[in-house]
Amino acid sequence: MAATAPSAPDPLLALSAPATELEVRAMVEALGTALDHAGICRDQRGSITLAVSEALNNITEHAYAGLSRGQVHMVTDLLTDGVLVTLCDSGRPMPGNTLPAGHLPDSSGARAELPEGGFGWHLIRKLCADLSYTRHAGKNTLCMTFPRKPLRENR
Repeated sequence: MAATAPSAPDPLLALSAPATELEVRAMVEALGTALDHAGICRDQRGSITLAVSEALNNITEHAYAGLSRGQVHMVTDLLTDGVLVTLCDSGRPMPGNTLPAGHLPDSSGARAELPEGGFGWHLIRKLCADLSYTRHAGKNTLCMTFPRKPLRENR
């Protein structure tokens, strides 16, 4: 894991690493530590690291699926009223070049038939105050903005 070029003059954290399960886990741990040192409360650190972990896992499992492993870049900035985490990769684009809707999968069946996945984008959308995705010059950029305090409303 290496430091990467920051998005702002003084980011909280800027890292680059190969898009592997082990490396993105280390990135998430580093993010949690940086948020702790910045005074972000434990509940909010948990929400941020959970959503970022899900997004990073999507990059490793989907954007780079079947491709030689590329890099993922993470820059974290403290905002006046929140935390901005920006993830960049050179993997495949999001389907339709747009963020998934984040609908929950059908869970009305028998317990043994419940879906194993499909909850990630719903979770990410619930935990973020703002979320955006762009694809430019072969690069994906996901910007995840989290409030300084956990969201209390259902969205």
